[in-house]
Amino acid sequence: MNRAGQLWLELPPQSAQAPRRLLVFLHGAGSSAEAFAPIALAWQLKFPGATAAILEALREGSAHRGKDWFDARGVSADRQPRIEDACAAVARRLEALQLATGIEGARTVVVGFSQGATVALELARSHARLASIVVSYAGQLARPIAPAERIAPTIHLVHGEFDSLVPAVHAQRAYRGLSAAGADVTLDIAADEAHSIGQAMVNLGTTRVLQTLFRGRTRRARNGSTLH
Repeated sequence: MNRAGQLWLELPPQSAQAPRRLLVFLHGAGSSAEAFAPIALAWQLKFPGATAAILEALREGSAHRGKDWFDARGVSADRQPRIEDACAAVARRLEALQLATGIEGARTVVVGFSQGATVALELARSHARLASIVVSYAGQLARPIAPAERIAPTIHLVHGEFDSLVPAVHAQRAYRGLSAAGADVTLDIAADEAHSIGQAMVNLGTTRVLQTLFRGRTRRARNGSTLH
């Protein structure tokens, strides 16, 4: 596929013996799949049997560099339908990836950063079957949690304490809303971190996912199921 028409950048598993999973990454605004590759590779070190796919965002970046997932202009009500459209496009790509790899939603983890995290959180709410775990770095909810809403995927919110572009209050607000809806959700405010994903942030995100997977294995063992 030529660069202009790229839908995602795929990184093969690093180990044929480790458990198979699908890690799907949604980069931030004004970035690209290639720029996000070091983050994906750092995650693969913790999940060496995983295929990693970094999705390319949908529209030219507003700052005339990279690409954005949606037009962020206006108030939240203006952005909501744009985020929903972006989420629908991501869902179609994710379905194609799962079909191509033979890895179902139960073994899929979606990791988003900033705008990509906002889309990932919307995906967890509107296309729950496509991922069992969603990790949101510096994200925010596109819309408030509805009174009767239920969220199936596990959600891990990771946010830098000194993030000035997307203040940590957005993650705190999301945590309260998701908790009230009964979601399996965690929140980590990373001390001394800003609007970026360094090694400390990678460690936080991967640790939370490993904890979730370990809990799942423990529950299956108690029920007499085979561990994978």
